[in-house]
Amino acid sequence: MHEVPRFPVYDRTGPMSLHLAEVGTVRALRAVRAGPDPASVQGLRYAQTWLMSPLRTGALPSTEVTGVALVAAWDDDRSLDRYLSHPTARVYRDGWHARCEPVRTVGAWPGLPDLPRQERPTDDEPVAVLTMARVRLHRWGPFAAAAGPAERDARRHPAFLAGTSLLRPPGLVATLSLWRTAREMRQYTVGSCPGGHVDAMRKHQEKEFHHETVFVRMRPYATQGRWGGRDPLGRTEPAAKG
Repeated sequence: MHEVPRFPVYDRTGPMSLHLAEVGTVRALRAVRAGPDPASVQGLRYAQTWLMSPLRTGALPSTEVTGVALVAAWDDDRSLDRYLSHPTARVYRDGWHARCEPVRTVGAWPGLPDLPRQERPTDDEPVAVLTMARVRLHRWGPFAAAAGPAERDARRHPAFLAGTSLLRPPGLVATLSLWRTAREMRQYTVGSCPGGHVDAMRKHQEKEFHHETVFVRMRPYATQGRWGGRDPLGRTEPAAKG
């Protein structure tokens, strides 16, 4: 397990974990169907498996399946340690893993434990951002049109480290992104640079795209493995204060 430098772990009710495996479509589909069940895994409070797909570079969403992802919440790190030898964890062993402290939540999600509402200080530290949504079927077109510029802007942002779309047909969509600092991530999400995300938020407020949605900001405190041939957070240092 690679410890991310200078990341003290605050008191928390329990960690979240991210597990990404870049595997073929058939294996990814099997893993999505056979994800861990919180009722049968000790210490597992929440789990959802997703198909991975690239963030958008053009006008249309990608249909490529690049792997499988597991998002989980735990009682404690020891419960997560035990799970890593569970049969359903086998597919992720050669992938990328991150242990995270939730530091900010907006919205709610069925089955996901209560997470911090008041933001904990992370301005100059790397963050992982997870957004999950259940899209209204009649709003798929406007949602896809608004999401495109936001995804393209994220990929071009200098503080963006890595990201992926997450899908669970027919109606569940998500994105996972890693950022150099929380401060720079907020510049992208609510600032004027570059603006695609702010425009998507405005269109959603005018006429909601989703039945349910949640935004979870997390502070990675340990990582292991490779995503896209590297550990996106392995050499990240807090940005110097200007």
